[in-house]
Amino acid sequence: MSKRILLTSLAITLFILLFFAFTSNEVYYAQLEGDLTSDLVKQIEMLDQLELNDSTAADDIADSLKGADVTIYDLNGTVTDSTFPDIIGSTDDSSDIKSALSATDNFLYTAPSSNDGRIYLHICRRYDDILVRLTGELVSRSRMFLTVMPTLVVFILIDVLLCLLFTWMSTYFVLKPVKELAINAIGNDKQVKTKYSELKPIADVINWKNEYVRAAQQSKDEFISNVTHEMNTPLTSIRGFAELIASGNMPNDKMISAGKTIKTQSDRLSAMIKQILNYSAIDDDTVTPYDVNISKLIEEALNNYTPMLKDKNLSILKYIDDDVIIKSTQERITEIVDNLVSNAIKYNKQNGKIIVTLRGNVLTVEDTGIGISNNELTHIFSRFYTVDKSHGESVGFGLGLPIVKKICDRSGWTLNVDSVQGEGTTFKIVFEMKKKN
Repeated sequence: MSKRILLTSLAITLFILLFFAFTSNEVYYAQLEGDLTSDLVKQIEMLDQLELNDSTAADDIADSLKGADVTIYDLNGTVTDSTFPDIIGSTDDSSDIKSALSATDNFLYTAPSSNDGRIYLHICRRYDDILVRLTGELVSRSRMFLTVMPTLVVFILIDVLLCLLFTWMSTYFVLKPVKELAINAIGNDKQVKTKYSELKPIADVINWKNEYVRAAQQSKDEFISNVTHEMNTPLTSIRGFAELIASGNMPNDKMISAGKTIKTQSDRLSAMIKQILNYSAIDDDTVTPYDVNISKLIEEALNNYTPMLKDKNLSILKYIDDDVIIKSTQERITEIVDNLVSNAIKYNKQNGKIIVTLRGNVLTVEDTGIGISNNELTHIFSRFYTVDKSHGESVGFGLGLPIVKKICDRSGWTLNVDSVQGEGTTFKIVFEMKKKN
């Protein structure tokens, strides 16, 4: 940043210096040209007091004007005398000479010219049978600019030094508070504060970021703790029975029961790992959503629960509109239906009911189960949270509803839950409908 500040300040100030130099040169040149023209006019007006004729010498006129260069022409435009000896006898067809020769009065005529890199300004007037032309040398623009060049170089060097000083001051005094803010933000659990109002938005962003990181770390720690706890239960059971079998102390009539327990706990552990992977995979899902007929998909999913319903003598009532199409994937819709219906079965009462309704883009899954208390409603979408806090095998792992919540949030759908303890629970999802052409 220091380099960028230096280069930017140098570019701006050098441009201003050069622009000022060229502009001043032009203004001063115009002023010199005007002053020289005014002097020549005054000098030639002084000739009105002299009696001029074709015998008047150019040197005499120059002496009377104290230094002006004089050229005298006849009415044919030929130089009859001049303070420039080399041009005597030559013919001049300059614009001021032509204008003066063709005029009937003695009006003044001016014209510039250049010779050997020198700039001259001429003023011409007719006096009876002769033309008198006064000449003054004007300093050229390039010579004038070269004259001020040493001064300009000095100013450029001063400019470079000032830009270096400005860069150092900007880096030290302006960027120092930013560096201090960054240092305070590293490894600091407290709110980052600044006394500079300009840096307050940056401090707010840092505080928000730190809070987000702390929350993410806490969530990670809780997740690891919960996973460890959930895995420990089936692993302890498997290890206990495996040690008994390996020791040879288990009676043969108990071996079959122990084997079934080991298989059950292994299946439970496998199912939990699958749900954990499922939960983590939602964020990394790169499959482009496509048109899904959720009416047909829900009907097919509900048919798979017939064996589970018999254990509690439950019944499912379905009110499903035909051919409701949304943008999603079959896997995600199936996960939502499976988790909601599984919970409705798991927490339902004997001889209870499950009501699945799809009206347009609104899906509701209602049960007549044990319900959820108001205190627990705020936690049901937390990972590994189970309503009865038992974490037992008959309850589940507490990942089903978090998966549903995560899919809905990622897809932009609305998920609501209403529950009355002892009467039942209703989950409602509002899908974003596919736009019609």
